[in-house]
Amino acid sequence: MYLDISLKKILLLCALGVILYAAVNATFFLKDARYGSTPPFASAALAVEEISLRSLYGFLGVVWDIERRVQSVFGPGTGEVERTARAVPVLTYHRIVNSKNDLNNVTANNFHDQMLTLKEAGWQTITLAEYRAYMRGDITLPEKSFLITFDDGAKESFYPVDPILSALGYSAVMYVIAHAAEIPESTYYLSSTEIRRMLETGRWEIGSHSYDGHRPYSTDSAEGEGLFFADKLWRAEDGRLETVEEFRARVHEDLVHARSDLESTYGGVIETFAFPLGNETGIAGSSNFPEGASITEHEAGEIYALGFLQTSNNVFSFNYPSHRAFIAYRIHVDYDWSGARLLRQLEVGLPKDVPYQDSFAENRGWIAAWGMLDVGTHNLALHSDSDASSASIFLDGTYLWDSYTFDASAHWQSGSISLLVDLIDAKTYDTCAFSPGSVRIQHTESGTTTVAAEKRNALITFGPDVHIGARVHGDVIECTWNYTSVIEVYDRSHGGGVGVQVWNPMLGSASAQLSEVLVRPF
Repeated sequence: MYLDISLKKILLLCALGVILYAAVNATFFLKDARYGSTPPFASAALAVEEISLRSLYGFLGVVWDIERRVQSVFGPGTGEVERTARAVPVLTYHRIVNSKNDLNNVTANNFHDQMLTLKEAGWQTITLAEYRAYMRGDITLPEKSFLITFDDGAKESFYPVDPILSALGYSAVMYVIAHAAEIPESTYYLSSTEIRRMLETGRWEIGSHSYDGHRPYSTDSAEGEGLFFADKLWRAEDGRLETVEEFRARVHEDLVHARSDLESTYGGVIETFAFPLGNETGIAGSSNFPEGASITEHEAGEIYALGFLQTSNNVFSFNYPSHRAFIAYRIHVDYDWSGARLLRQLEVGLPKDVPYQDSFAENRGWIAAWGMLDVGTHNLALHSDSDASSASIFLDGTYLWDSYTFDASAHWQSGSISLLVDLIDAKTYDTCAFSPGSVRIQHTESGTTTVAAEKRNALITFGPDVHIGARVHGDVIECTWNYTSVIEVYDRSHGGGVGVQVWNPMLGSASAQLSEVLVRPF
Protein backbone atom coordinates (compact mmCIF):
# COMPACT_ATOMS: atom_id res chain seq x y z
CA MET A 1 0.00 0.00 0.00
CA TYR A 2 1.26 3.45 -0.81
CA LEU A 3 -0.15 6.94 -1.16
CA ASP A 4 -0.45 8.17 -4.74
CA ILE A 5 0.10 11.91 -4.63
CA SER A 6 0.74 12.49 -8.30
CA LEU A 7 0.57 16.05 -9.59
CA LYS A 8 -2.48 15.19 -11.70
CA LYS A 9 -4.50 14.09 -8.67
CA ILE A 10 -3.39 17.07 -6.62
CA LEU A 11 -4.55 19.40 -9.36
CA LEU A 12 -7.85 17.52 -9.61
CA LEU A 13 -8.46 17.78 -5.88
CA CYS A 14 -7.61 21.48 -5.95
CA ALA A 15 -10.02 22.02 -8.83
CA LEU A 16 -12.78 20.16 -6.97
CA GLY A 17 -12.06 22.26 -3.89
CA VAL A 18 -12.30 25.49 -5.87
CA ILE A 19 -15.56 24.36 -7.48
CA LEU A 20 -17.01 23.35 -4.11
CA TYR A 21 -15.89 26.63 -2.56
CA ALA A 22 -17.42 28.60 -5.44
CA ALA A 23 -20.64 26.60 -5.23
CA VAL A 24 -20.97 27.21 -1.49
CA ASN A 25 -20.27 30.91 -1.91
CA ALA A 26 -22.69 31.14 -4.84
CA THR A 27 -25.34 29.37 -2.78
CA PHE A 28 -24.92 31.74 0.14
CA PHE A 29 -24.79 34.73 -2.22
CA LEU A 30 -28.03 33.59 -3.83
CA LYS A 31 -29.53 32.96 -0.40
CA ASP A 32 -28.59 36.44 0.77
CA ALA A 33 -29.83 38.04 -2.45
CA ARG A 34 -33.23 36.33 -2.33
CA TYR A 35 -33.90 35.64 1.34
CA GLY A 36 -31.73 38.15 3.20
CA SER A 37 -31.07 37.21 6.82
CA THR A 38 -33.40 34.20 6.73
CA PRO A 39 -31.50 31.16 8.11
CA PRO A 40 -30.14 28.76 5.46
CA PHE A 41 -32.41 25.83 6.39
CA ALA A 42 -35.51 28.04 6.15
CA SER A 43 -34.28 29.57 2.88
CA ALA A 44 -33.89 26.11 1.38
CA ALA A 45 -37.46 25.20 2.34
CA LEU A 46 -38.75 28.46 0.87
CA ALA A 47 -36.83 27.84 -2.36
CA VAL A 48 -38.42 24.40 -2.72
CA GLU A 49 -41.86 25.91 -2.06
CA GLU A 50 -41.32 28.65 -4.64
CA ILE A 51 -40.16 26.29 -7.35
CA SER A 52 -42.97 23.79 -6.82
CA LEU A 53 -45.77 26.37 -6.62
CA ARG A 54 -44.57 28.39 -9.62
CA SER A 55 -44.39 25.19 -11.65
CA LEU A 56 -47.87 24.20 -10.45
CA TYR A 57 -49.47 27.53 -11.34
CA GLY A 58 -47.45 28.19 -14.48
CA PHE A 59 -49.88 26.42 -16.82
CA LEU A 60 -52.85 28.05 -15.10
CA GLY A 61 -51.29 31.44 -15.74
CA VAL A 62 -50.98 30.71 -19.47
CA VAL A 63 -54.65 29.72 -19.64
CA TRP A 64 -55.82 32.88 -17.88
CA ASP A 65 -53.55 35.05 -20.02
CA ILE A 66 -55.14 33.64 -23.17
CA GLU A 67 -58.59 34.32 -21.75
CA ARG A 68 -57.62 37.90 -20.86
CA ARG A 69 -56.37 38.49 -24.39
CA VAL A 70 -59.59 37.08 -25.87
CA GLN A 71 -61.72 39.26 -23.61
CA SER A 72 -59.69 42.36 -24.50
CA VAL A 73 -60.41 41.75 -28.19
CA PHE A 74 -64.05 40.75 -28.05
CA GLY A 75 -65.15 42.47 -24.80
CA PRO A 76 -68.20 41.28 -22.85
CA GLY A 77 -70.27 38.52 -24.37
CA THR A 78 -73.41 39.14 -26.38
CA GLY A 79 -76.04 40.88 -24.30
CA GLU A 80 -73.66 41.45 -21.38
CA VAL A 81 -73.22 45.00 -20.12
CA GLU A 82 -70.33 45.74 -17.79
CA ARG A 83 -71.66 47.61 -14.77
CA THR A 84 -69.78 50.33 -12.95
CA ALA A 85 -68.86 49.66 -9.34
CA ARG A 86 -70.93 51.54 -6.76
CA ALA A 87 -68.83 50.22 -3.86
CA VAL A 88 -65.64 48.20 -3.41
CA PRO A 89 -64.83 45.45 -0.89
CA VAL A 90 -61.42 44.96 0.71
CA LEU A 91 -60.33 41.49 1.86
CA THR A 92 -57.83 40.93 4.65
CA TYR A 93 -55.72 37.87 5.35
CA HIS A 94 -52.79 37.14 7.62
CA ARG A 95 -50.90 33.92 6.88
CA ILE A 96 -51.72 31.18 4.36
CA VAL A 97 -50.95 27.92 6.15
CA ASN A 98 -50.93 24.18 5.57
CA SER A 99 -52.35 23.19 8.94
CA LYS A 100 -56.10 22.60 9.13
CA ASN A 101 -55.96 23.10 12.89
CA ASP A 102 -55.01 26.77 12.65
CA LEU A 103 -58.25 28.63 13.44
CA ASN A 104 -56.80 32.07 12.72
CA ASN A 105 -55.44 31.67 9.21
CA VAL A 106 -56.72 30.41 5.86
CA THR A 107 -55.28 27.15 4.54
CA ALA A 108 -53.41 27.06 1.25
CA ASN A 109 -56.09 24.83 -0.29
CA ASN A 110 -58.88 27.19 0.73
CA PHE A 111 -56.97 30.23 -0.52
CA HIS A 112 -56.37 28.52 -3.86
CA ASP A 113 -60.09 27.71 -4.08
CA GLN A 114 -61.07 31.27 -3.12
CA MET A 115 -58.88 32.97 -5.72
CA LEU A 116 -59.92 30.65 -8.55
CA THR A 117 -63.59 30.98 -7.64
CA LEU A 118 -63.43 34.79 -7.60
CA LYS A 119 -61.52 34.87 -10.89
CA GLU A 120 -64.00 32.58 -12.60
CA ALA A 121 -66.87 34.71 -11.29
CA GLY A 122 -65.37 37.84 -12.86
CA TRP A 123 -63.84 39.53 -9.80
CA GLN A 124 -60.65 41.49 -10.46
CA THR A 125 -58.15 43.07 -8.08
CA ILE A 126 -57.24 46.75 -8.05
CA THR A 127 -54.28 48.68 -6.67
CA LEU A 128 -54.19 51.07 -3.72
CA ALA A 129 -53.90 54.00 -6.11
CA GLU A 130 -56.99 52.85 -7.99
CA TYR A 131 -58.89 52.31 -4.76
CA ARG A 132 -58.09 55.79 -3.45
CA ALA A 133 -58.84 57.47 -6.78
CA TYR A 134 -62.17 55.67 -6.93
CA MET A 135 -63.06 56.71 -3.38
CA ARG A 136 -62.28 60.33 -4.26
CA GLY A 137 -64.53 60.08 -7.30
CA ASP A 138 -61.66 60.61 -9.75
CA ILE A 139 -62.15 57.33 -11.66
CA THR A 140 -64.75 54.64 -12.22
CA LEU A 141 -64.13 50.93 -11.76
CA PRO A 142 -65.93 47.87 -13.09
CA GLU A 143 -68.32 46.14 -10.74
CA LYS A 144 -66.65 43.19 -8.99
CA SER A 145 -63.45 45.14 -8.36
CA PHE A 146 -61.79 44.35 -5.03
CA LEU A 147 -58.60 44.93 -3.04
CA ILE A 148 -56.61 42.16 -1.32
CA THR A 149 -54.57 42.97 1.80
CA PHE A 150 -52.30 40.95 4.08
CA ASP A 151 -51.27 42.01 7.57
CA ASP A 152 -47.97 41.58 9.46
CA GLY A 153 -45.51 40.93 6.64
CA ALA A 154 -45.09 37.22 7.34
CA LYS A 155 -43.28 34.85 4.99
CA GLU A 156 -46.44 32.75 4.81
CA SER A 157 -48.25 35.81 3.47
CA PHE A 158 -45.99 35.96 0.42
CA TYR A 159 -44.54 32.62 -0.63
CA PRO A 160 -47.80 30.58 -0.87
CA VAL A 161 -49.62 33.58 -2.37
CA ASP A 162 -47.44 35.17 -5.04
CA PRO A 163 -47.53 32.24 -7.51
CA ILE A 164 -51.34 32.33 -7.48
CA LEU A 165 -51.42 36.11 -7.92
CA SER A 166 -49.01 35.78 -10.82
CA ALA A 167 -51.09 33.09 -12.50
CA LEU A 168 -54.38 34.98 -12.19
CA GLY A 169 -53.11 38.48 -12.88
CA TYR A 170 -54.03 39.55 -9.34
CA SER A 171 -52.29 42.01 -7.03
CA ALA A 172 -52.17 42.57 -3.27
CA VAL A 173 -51.01 44.90 -0.51
CA MET A 174 -48.75 43.79 2.35
CA TYR A 175 -49.04 45.77 5.60
CA VAL A 176 -45.59 45.59 7.16
CA ILE A 177 -44.50 45.96 10.78
CA ALA A 178 -41.42 48.05 10.01
CA HIS A 179 -39.34 46.86 12.97
CA ALA A 180 -40.13 43.18 12.34
CA ALA A 181 -38.49 43.20 8.91
CA GLU A 182 -35.16 43.96 10.59
CA ILE A 183 -35.28 41.04 13.07
CA PRO A 184 -32.17 38.96 12.22
CA GLU A 185 -32.62 35.38 11.04
CA SER A 186 -36.40 35.47 11.43
CA THR A 187 -38.23 32.44 10.10
CA TYR A 188 -41.60 34.20 10.53
CA TYR A 189 -41.30 37.74 9.13
CA LEU A 190 -40.15 38.70 5.66
CA SER A 191 -36.71 40.26 5.70
CA SER A 192 -36.13 43.63 4.07
CA THR A 193 -34.42 41.80 1.19
CA GLU A 194 -37.51 39.67 0.63
CA ILE A 195 -39.79 42.70 0.77
CA ARG A 196 -37.71 44.45 -1.89
CA ARG A 197 -37.92 41.37 -4.10
CA MET A 198 -41.66 41.18 -3.44
CA LEU A 199 -42.08 44.79 -4.61
CA GLU A 200 -40.02 44.12 -7.74
CA THR A 201 -42.67 41.67 -8.96
CA GLY A 202 -45.04 44.59 -9.59
CA ARG A 203 -47.84 42.56 -8.01
CA TRP A 204 -47.34 43.85 -4.50
CA GLU A 205 -47.51 47.15 -2.66
CA ILE A 206 -46.76 47.82 0.99
CA GLY A 207 -48.35 49.91 3.71
CA SER A 208 -47.69 50.60 7.36
CA HIS A 209 -48.77 48.22 10.12
CA SER A 210 -46.89 50.24 12.80
CA TYR A 211 -43.21 50.41 13.62
CA ASP A 212 -43.35 48.20 16.71
CA GLY A 213 -46.96 48.46 17.89
CA HIS A 214 -48.21 44.96 17.20
CA ARG A 215 -46.96 43.05 20.23
CA PRO A 216 -48.39 43.14 23.79
CA TYR A 217 -47.16 45.80 26.19
CA SER A 218 -47.32 46.05 29.99
CA THR A 219 -50.25 48.00 31.46
CA ASP A 220 -49.55 47.54 35.17
CA SER A 221 -46.87 46.53 37.65
CA ALA A 222 -47.91 42.89 37.54
CA GLU A 223 -48.41 40.87 34.35
CA GLY A 224 -51.22 42.83 32.75
CA GLU A 225 -50.87 43.35 29.02
CA GLY A 226 -52.61 45.77 26.71
CA LEU A 227 -52.79 47.15 23.20
CA PHE A 228 -50.15 49.59 22.04
CA PHE A 229 -52.62 51.81 20.17
CA ALA A 230 -55.52 51.67 22.64
CA ASP A 231 -54.22 51.32 26.21
CA LYS A 232 -52.17 53.49 28.51
CA LEU A 233 -48.91 51.63 29.08
CA TRP A 234 -47.06 51.16 32.36
CA ARG A 235 -43.98 53.32 32.93
CA ALA A 236 -41.93 51.07 35.20
CA GLU A 237 -39.28 53.71 35.80
CA ASP A 238 -41.95 56.05 37.20
CA GLY A 239 -44.17 53.39 38.78
CA ARG A 240 -47.31 54.66 37.02
CA LEU A 241 -49.41 54.59 33.87
CA GLU A 242 -48.53 57.12 31.20
CA THR A 243 -50.53 60.33 30.92
CA VAL A 244 -52.84 61.20 28.04
CA GLU A 245 -50.17 63.38 26.47
CA GLU A 246 -47.55 60.65 26.86
CA PHE A 247 -49.94 58.19 25.19
CA ARG A 248 -50.54 60.62 22.33
CA ALA A 249 -46.81 61.31 21.87
CA ARG A 250 -45.94 57.60 21.90
CA VAL A 251 -48.59 56.73 19.32
CA HIS A 252 -47.59 59.67 17.13
CA GLU A 253 -43.91 58.71 17.26
CA ASP A 254 -44.61 55.10 16.24
CA LEU A 255 -46.83 56.13 13.33
CA VAL A 256 -44.28 58.66 12.04
CA HIS A 257 -41.34 56.30 12.59
CA ALA A 258 -43.08 53.50 10.69
CA ARG A 259 -43.83 55.68 7.68
CA SER A 260 -40.36 57.25 7.48
CA ASP A 261 -38.62 53.89 7.95
CA LEU A 262 -40.65 52.17 5.24
CA GLU A 263 -40.20 55.05 2.80
CA SER A 264 -36.45 55.31 3.34
CA THR A 265 -35.91 51.53 3.20
CA TYR A 266 -38.10 50.63 0.23
CA GLY A 267 -38.67 53.90 -1.62
CA GLY A 268 -42.00 55.30 -2.68
CA VAL A 269 -44.62 57.01 -0.56
CA ILE A 270 -46.43 55.16 2.23
CA GLU A 271 -49.87 56.71 2.59
CA THR A 272 -51.99 53.93 4.10
CA PHE A 273 -52.07 52.35 7.55
CA ALA A 274 -53.71 49.14 8.76
CA PHE A 275 -54.56 49.31 12.45
CA PRO A 276 -52.84 46.39 14.24
CA LEU A 277 -54.94 43.60 15.73
CA GLY A 278 -57.74 44.21 13.29
CA ASN A 279 -60.43 46.23 15.00
CA GLU A 280 -58.91 47.49 18.23
CA THR A 281 -59.35 51.09 17.19
CA GLY A 282 -62.71 52.78 16.92
CA ILE A 283 -64.66 49.58 17.64
CA ALA A 284 -63.39 47.40 20.43
CA GLY A 285 -62.00 50.16 22.63
CA SER A 286 -59.49 49.29 25.32
CA SER A 287 -59.24 47.95 28.84
CA ASN A 288 -57.94 51.03 30.67
CA PHE A 289 -58.30 54.03 28.33
CA PRO A 290 -61.59 54.39 26.43
CA GLU A 291 -60.36 57.53 24.67
CA GLY A 292 -57.27 55.80 23.31
CA ALA A 293 -58.95 54.46 20.18
CA SER A 294 -60.17 57.85 18.98
CA ILE A 295 -56.82 59.50 19.77
CA THR A 296 -55.00 56.90 17.68
CA GLU A 297 -57.47 57.33 14.83
CA HIS A 298 -56.93 61.10 14.92
CA GLU A 299 -53.15 60.80 14.98
CA ALA A 300 -53.16 58.28 12.14
CA GLY A 301 -55.37 60.61 10.11
CA GLU A 302 -52.78 63.35 10.48
CA ILE A 303 -50.00 61.13 9.09
CA TYR A 304 -51.69 58.80 6.60
CA ALA A 305 -54.32 59.31 3.89
CA LEU A 306 -56.22 56.08 4.59
CA GLY A 307 -56.64 53.77 7.57
CA PHE A 308 -57.98 50.21 7.41
CA LEU A 309 -60.02 48.44 10.08
CA GLN A 310 -61.67 45.05 9.90
CA THR A 311 -65.37 44.98 9.12
CA SER A 312 -67.61 44.54 12.15
CA ASN A 313 -71.34 43.95 12.44
CA ASN A 314 -71.77 47.71 12.80
CA VAL A 315 -71.07 48.72 9.21
CA PHE A 316 -71.77 47.74 5.62
CA SER A 317 -69.19 45.28 4.31
CA PHE A 318 -68.24 47.30 1.20
CA ASN A 319 -66.65 50.76 1.09
CA TYR A 320 -68.58 53.54 -0.63
CA PRO A 321 -66.98 56.60 -2.31
CA SER A 322 -66.45 59.59 -0.06
CA HIS A 323 -64.09 62.56 -0.18
CA ARG A 324 -63.81 62.68 3.61
CA ALA A 325 -63.56 59.05 4.70
CA PHE A 326 -60.24 58.26 6.38
CA ILE A 327 -61.39 54.90 7.75
CA ALA A 328 -62.04 52.02 5.36
CA TYR A 329 -63.27 48.59 6.36
CA ARG A 330 -62.00 45.17 5.41
CA ILE A 331 -63.73 41.79 5.30
CA HIS A 332 -61.72 39.33 7.39
CA VAL A 333 -61.68 36.02 5.52
CA ASP A 334 -62.32 33.26 8.05
CA TYR A 335 -60.09 30.20 8.19
CA ASP A 336 -62.77 27.74 6.98
CA TRP A 337 -64.29 29.71 4.10
CA SER A 338 -64.37 27.88 0.80
CA GLY A 339 -64.29 29.72 -2.49
CA ALA A 340 -68.07 29.46 -2.74
CA ARG A 341 -68.47 30.87 0.78
CA LEU A 342 -66.27 33.88 0.03
CA LEU A 343 -68.01 34.49 -3.29
CA ARG A 344 -71.36 34.42 -1.51
CA GLN A 345 -70.07 36.94 1.04
CA LEU A 346 -69.14 39.34 -1.74
CA GLU A 347 -72.31 38.78 -3.76
CA VAL A 348 -74.65 39.62 -0.87
CA GLY A 349 -72.58 42.72 -0.11
CA LEU A 350 -72.94 44.15 -3.61
CA PRO A 351 -75.14 47.28 -3.71
CA LYS A 352 -78.76 46.24 -4.08
CA ASP A 353 -81.33 47.81 -6.38
CA VAL A 354 -84.82 49.05 -5.59
CA PRO A 355 -87.42 47.56 -5.89
CA TYR A 356 -86.26 44.84 -3.53
CA GLN A 357 -88.33 41.94 -2.19
CA ASP A 358 -87.23 39.31 0.29
CA SER A 359 -89.24 36.35 1.54
CA PHE A 360 -86.21 34.84 3.30
CA ALA A 361 -85.62 31.62 1.42
CA GLU A 362 -81.96 32.31 2.23
CA ASN A 363 -79.92 35.08 3.81
CA ARG A 364 -79.33 37.71 1.14
CA GLY A 365 -77.19 39.95 3.31
CA TRP A 366 -78.95 40.55 6.63
CA ILE A 367 -76.41 41.35 9.35
CA ALA A 368 -77.04 41.11 13.10
CA ALA A 369 -75.62 44.27 14.64
CA TRP A 370 -76.42 42.70 17.99
CA GLY A 371 -78.65 39.86 19.10
CA MET A 372 -79.42 36.62 17.28
CA LEU A 373 -80.54 36.27 13.65
CA ASP A 374 -81.94 33.21 11.89
CA VAL A 375 -82.88 33.33 8.20
CA GLY A 376 -84.38 30.51 6.12
CA THR A 377 -87.49 28.48 5.27
CA HIS A 378 -89.20 31.76 4.30
CA ASN A 379 -88.82 33.26 7.73
CA LEU A 380 -86.53 35.78 9.42
CA ALA A 381 -86.35 35.59 13.20
CA LEU A 382 -84.48 37.99 15.45
CA HIS A 383 -84.12 37.63 19.19
CA SER A 384 -82.19 39.44 21.89
CA ASP A 385 -79.35 37.75 23.74
CA SER A 386 -80.19 36.42 27.20
CA ASP A 387 -78.58 39.40 28.91
CA ALA A 388 -79.93 42.08 26.55
CA SER A 389 -83.20 43.89 26.00
CA SER A 390 -82.94 44.38 22.24
CA ALA A 391 -81.76 42.97 18.92
CA SER A 392 -80.95 44.87 15.74
CA ILE A 393 -80.30 43.83 12.13
CA PHE A 394 -79.69 45.64 8.84
CA LEU A 395 -79.48 44.68 5.19
CA ASP A 396 -76.04 44.81 3.59
CA GLY A 397 -75.73 46.55 0.23
CA THR A 398 -78.43 49.18 0.90
CA TYR A 399 -76.25 52.15 1.87
CA LEU A 400 -77.08 54.12 -1.30
CA TRP A 401 -80.87 53.83 -1.05
CA ASP A 402 -82.87 57.04 -0.96
CA SER A 403 -86.57 57.98 -1.35
CA TYR A 404 -88.22 54.60 -0.81
CA THR A 405 -91.01 52.82 1.01
CA PHE A 406 -90.10 49.95 3.34
CA ASP A 407 -92.92 47.53 4.22
CA ALA A 408 -92.64 44.43 6.41
CA SER A 409 -95.02 41.63 7.36
CA ALA A 410 -94.30 40.47 10.90
CA HIS A 411 -95.37 38.11 13.66
CA TRP A 412 -95.27 40.50 16.64
CA GLN A 413 -96.24 39.32 20.13
CA SER A 414 -94.43 41.47 22.71
CA GLY A 415 -92.33 44.58 23.33
CA SER A 416 -91.80 47.00 20.46
CA ILE A 417 -90.74 46.54 16.84
CA SER A 418 -88.99 49.17 14.73
CA LEU A 419 -88.18 49.66 11.08
CA LEU A 420 -84.84 51.38 10.54
CA VAL A 421 -84.41 53.66 7.52
CA ASP A 422 -81.74 56.10 6.36
CA LEU A 423 -79.28 53.70 7.96
CA ILE A 424 -75.65 54.81 7.63
CA ASP A 425 -74.35 52.23 10.10
CA ALA A 426 -75.68 50.29 13.08
CA LYS A 427 -75.46 53.40 15.28
CA THR A 428 -76.84 56.07 12.90
CA TYR A 429 -80.34 55.78 11.42
CA ASP A 430 -83.96 56.97 11.59
CA THR A 431 -86.71 54.82 13.11
CA CYS A 432 -90.41 54.10 12.91
CA ALA A 433 -90.84 52.50 16.36
CA PHE A 434 -94.15 50.67 16.94
CA SER A 435 -95.44 49.87 20.45
CA PRO A 436 -98.98 48.76 21.35
CA GLY A 437 -101.18 51.84 20.92
CA SER A 438 -98.45 54.21 19.64
CA VAL A 439 -95.74 54.93 17.09
CA ARG A 440 -92.66 57.15 17.36
CA ILE A 441 -90.30 58.65 14.82
CA GLN A 442 -86.78 58.69 16.26
CA HIS A 443 -83.34 59.84 15.17
CA THR A 444 -80.28 57.88 16.30
CA GLU A 445 -76.91 59.52 15.73
CA SER A 446 -73.73 57.69 16.83
CA GLY A 447 -75.82 55.67 19.30
CA THR A 448 -77.69 58.61 20.86
CA THR A 449 -81.47 58.57 20.25
CA THR A 450 -83.92 61.49 20.24
CA VAL A 451 -87.69 61.37 19.64
CA ALA A 452 -88.84 63.58 16.75
CA ALA A 453 -92.58 62.82 17.02
CA GLU A 454 -95.00 60.44 18.73
CA LYS A 455 -98.67 59.60 18.13
CA ARG A 456 -101.21 57.43 19.88
CA ASN A 457 -103.18 55.01 17.71
CA ALA A 458 -105.36 52.27 19.21
CA LEU A 459 -105.20 50.23 16.00
CA ILE A 460 -101.51 49.48 16.56
CA THR A 461 -101.45 46.18 18.42
CA PHE A 462 -99.80 42.77 18.56
CA GLY A 463 -100.72 40.17 15.96
CA PRO A 464 -99.55 37.12 14.01
CA ASP A 465 -99.47 39.05 10.71
CA VAL A 466 -99.06 42.80 11.17
CA HIS A 467 -98.05 45.14 8.36
CA ILE A 468 -95.72 47.96 9.33
CA GLY A 469 -94.01 50.42 7.06
CA ALA A 470 -91.74 53.44 6.72
CA ARG A 471 -91.50 55.96 3.92
CA VAL A 472 -88.61 58.34 3.35
CA HIS A 473 -88.61 61.00 0.64
CA GLY A 474 -87.26 64.52 0.46
CA ASP A 475 -87.28 65.86 4.02
CA VAL A 476 -90.11 63.54 5.07
CA ILE A 477 -90.10 60.48 7.34
CA GLU A 478 -93.45 58.72 7.47
CA CYS A 479 -94.68 55.63 9.35
CA THR A 480 -97.52 53.38 8.17
CA TRP A 481 -99.73 50.76 9.83
CA ASN A 482 -101.55 48.34 7.51
CA TYR A 483 -100.31 50.48 4.61
CA THR A 484 -102.00 53.63 5.99
CA SER A 485 -99.94 56.65 7.07
CA VAL A 486 -100.22 57.37 10.81
CA ILE A 487 -97.42 59.89 11.49
CA GLU A 488 -94.83 61.95 9.63
CA VAL A 489 -92.17 64.59 10.26
CA TYR A 490 -90.27 66.99 8.02
CA ASP A 491 -86.95 66.32 9.66
CA ARG A 492 -84.78 64.09 7.48
CA SER A 493 -81.10 64.77 6.90
CA HIS A 494 -79.65 61.80 5.00
CA GLY A 495 -80.32 58.66 2.98
CA GLY A 496 -79.22 55.12 3.60
CA GLY A 497 -80.27 51.53 4.08
CA VAL A 498 -82.86 49.56 6.04
CA GLY A 499 -83.01 47.41 9.15
CA VAL A 500 -85.26 46.00 11.86
CA GLN A 501 -85.02 46.25 15.63
CA VAL A 502 -86.93 44.71 18.55
CA TRP A 503 -87.01 45.75 22.21
CA ASN A 504 -88.50 44.44 25.43
CA PRO A 505 -87.62 45.56 28.98
CA MET A 506 -87.49 41.92 30.13
CA LEU A 507 -83.97 40.70 29.35
CA GLY A 508 -83.74 37.99 26.72
CA SER A 509 -87.37 38.29 25.61
CA ALA A 510 -87.28 40.77 22.71
CA SER A 511 -88.19 38.95 19.50
CA ALA A 512 -90.12 39.07 16.23
CA GLN A 513 -90.48 37.08 13.05
CA LEU A 514 -90.74 38.53 9.54
CA SER A 515 -92.27 36.68 6.61
CA GLU A 516 -91.57 39.28 3.92
CA VAL A 517 -90.13 42.74 3.30
CA LEU A 518 -90.71 44.90 0.24
CA VAL A 519 -88.84 48.06 -0.67
CA ARG A 520 -90.09 50.20 -3.56
CA PRO A 521 -89.11 53.57 -4.99
CA PHE A 522 -91.21 56.35 -3.51
